[in-house]
Formats: sequence, structure tokens, C-alpha cells
Amino acid sequence: MRSGDRRLFSRGMLAAAMATAGGGGGGGRAEAKDAAPPAKAFDLRALVADQAKAGEEWREFFRVKALSLGVYALKKGAVDKQSPHKQDEIYYVVSGRATLTVEEKAHPVEAGSVVYVAAHAKHRFHDITDDLTTLVFFAPAYEE
Repeated sequence: MRSGDRRLFSRGMLAAAMATAGGGGGGGRAEAKDAAPPAKAFDLRALVADQAKAGEEWREFFRVKALSLGVYALKKGAVDKQSPHKQDEIYYVVSGRATLTVEEKAHPVEAGSVVYVAAHAKHRFHDITDDLTTLVFFAPAYEE
């Protein structure tokens, strides 16, 4: 870039410009093609609304190698048909009321509840008395 050129570059544009120019600058961080962005923001209300409009119970909305996130929603009285997962997971209850049984232990949950479920643990929601919406974190990323 010429010394008098005052264009602004985003971090990605600067990295691309440096790579095109043959690197330079030392101390720069090389990023893999599938590397996670340094940050990503989501609007949970919009995610939930889009999922509901599509009539989906489960929708993953973010994935990197070490983590994935999704929204799991069950209607009042629904039957939770999930089976144990290969990953550890955290449920954050956004809205609703139900019971989450993990192995043989029942955990009443409602908006604001956070529950950890270990990989391979048998678990399911039941006694869903108010439409249930949960934010689900899988680590590492979810796979069947």
C-alpha cells in the first residue's frame, strides 16, 4: 500500500492483502480456511422465531470443531424422542416449564435453568407444561 493511501482495512482484508503481498509483518496469525471467526453474534429471538416458523424442534445455528449451538423447542405435552449423544451438553432454558430426567434423576426446569448432561447419558424432557425453548451447547460439536 502506498504511504499516502489512507483506506481502512478490516482484519480479514488486511490478512488477505498481506498474504497476497507475500506475508510480511511477522507476528501475524495464519488462519486456516475453516477456522472460526474471532467473534459471531446472534439474535436469539430471531433464531427462535425462524425455527418456529419452519416448524422445527431442533435447529443448529453455530458450529466449530470444539462446540456447536442450537435451539431445541418442544410444545406443551410433546414427547421428547431424543437419544443419548456422543458429546457433553448444556441446556439453558429460555422459556417454558418441564422436567428433564437424566439417567434416573429428575430435574424440574423453567426459564433460567441451566443443566449439564454428560456424553452418553440417557435423558429426555417430559411433563412439558408450557412450550419449552432451550439453547443447547454441545462440546465438542454435535455429530450423530
